Amino acid sequence: MILKNVGKESLILDKKYQRNEIINFLMNNPGCSKGDLLRGVKNIVSKRHLEKILMELKRDDLVKIEKEKPNSRAYKLFLCSENILIVLNNQIRDFNEEFKKLLQKIEAVIPELNLLPFTKKENKDKNFIMILFYEQLPLFILKYLMQCFLLKSIAVWPKIIQKKEIINQLNSLVFTEISKTVSDYSNFYNIKLSKSNIHNENYNPNISDELTKLENNILYFAFFLLICKKKGIAKEFENIVDKIWLINSDVQIYLHPEAIRYNLSYEYGKDDWRKYLKLYRQKIDELKNNKKQKLSDFIDHLNI
Repeated sequence: MILKNVGKESLILDKKYQRNEIINFLMNNPGCSKGDLLRGVKNIVSKRHLEKILMELKRDDLVKIEKEKPNSRAYKLFLCSENILIVLNNQIRDFNEEFKKLLQKIEAVIPELNLLPFTKKENKDKNFIMILFYEQLPLFILKYLMQCFLLKSIAVWPKIIQKKEIINQLNSLVFTEISKTVSDYSNFYNIKLSKSNIHNENYNPNISDELTKLENNILYFAFFLLICKKKGIAKEFENIVDKIWLINSDVQIYLHPEAIRYNLSYEYGKDDWRKYLKLYRQKIDELKNNKKQKLSDFIDHLNI
């Protein structure tokens, strides 16, 4: 990051950083004046550069300028809420907030993460529950989120967006924000486990193996929802899945092809995950019953 001293202050000259900070300010202060914006980012961008960046943002359909009266020099600044960069930025920000809430809630329901000696079944069960919440549940969410964005970047955006510059901006935005989420979880996970091993238990999780095990199957959502209900944190889990389902709306067909395979009455990108889970469960039960019936018919045939 490049800094320039201006009197007693330093201005940041990284244009990408300046743009992001202006967008963040407008996101939190819709309808503000140019003066409000200038004061809000005074330690980041000069007045001269602010004018230039605002015009660029307007040209890129990221910012719209609305005059209070037709001939007035005063105007209000808004983000173009329909722009894909703004939409995505909002979605990731909402996800990050819910993810932090989930981690905080996990800490609240399991305040003491002490791994017990793996000598008794009771100890193993308690360790499993703690590791499940601190390791596998957040890992499942992070892996699922990253797959959503990889699919968007590879299979969706190149088909609907003509400008490579916009695709580059989307990729930059996404993976910069995801890196913050991963860092939040890494700190949460390592700090907790480093304080938990008071019995010097040899617990060395293989994160790569854990990530490989956690598939996209919708039944994983059902499994984690069940254990979250038992711990009283179902609301936080459901909130975060709601945010994920907004993000994955255009890649659900890749992540969850069962609706097509089994002809479920589910509409990709419009129906929510609760409906998908309900329909999929019904189909699984139906398939199991059919399999049992066929086996029973086969046995009856043999008896005859």
